[in-house]
Amino acid sequence: MQNFLLLFLLTISMTGQQTIDNGADPEGNSFISPYSTTMIVRNKEIDRTIKGHQYYEEHNSLATIYINKKRDRKCLVRYNAFNDEIEVSQKDQAFNILKIDNIEVALEKYSYRLFNYEGDKHFFITFNKGRYSLAIKTQKKIKGGRQARTGYETSSPSRYISINKYFVVDNEKEEIKSIKLKKKNIIEVLNDKKDQVEKFVSSKKLNLKKEEDVIAVIDYYNTL
Repeated sequence: MQNFLLLFLLTISMTGQQTIDNGADPEGNSFISPYSTTMIVRNKEIDRTIKGHQYYEEHNSLATIYINKKRDRKCLVRYNAFNDEIEVSQKDQAFNILKIDNIEVALEKYSYRLFNYEGDKHFFITFNKGRYSLAIKTQKKIKGGRQARTGYETSSPSRYISINKYFVVDNEKEEIKSIKLKKKNIIEVLNDKKDQVEKFVSSKKLNLKKEEDVIAVIDYYNTL
């Protein structure tokens, strides 16, 4: 009876997981998972009646995965902002990267990194290299639709909406600080080089309510 119970519990614990022995990444390299050869299989059905999608990216993108700052491999990824999961695509299957410490998923213009937030580990999008980085905690949520009640009204379907919260990462301390995209907030973080930063913002006519301009300011600060 004890052996049967143990076998039953093991079977339950393995549900929704799959062991990957090998395969190939987009460059034809051997595909060996760095996560004890186990990745969680995505097996959730997506509701096709909801407009839009759950992802930050429109399509799969090529990324380089680093573990403890060492390059591990390249693969195609897409961030599911509804479930806070990074999906790896391989041979018409999708797997979710396990949230292990010291992982970085680097795309062309930004990276995904893990930080503790609201009592759990979450993926953040980070943009800059150097002392500080602008980071986004992006979420997709469902905004409910509306059914027309009369012939003079039109129905609207449910849809996914994006909610972004902004942070500055201190890469030396591995800490994140919540900010607003406002000049006062950005200058406060970069206060030790305040005069130089303000001159740069003025000379480039930057608007620190825009993500791309904040990224430019932090890039400049990191060169000082």
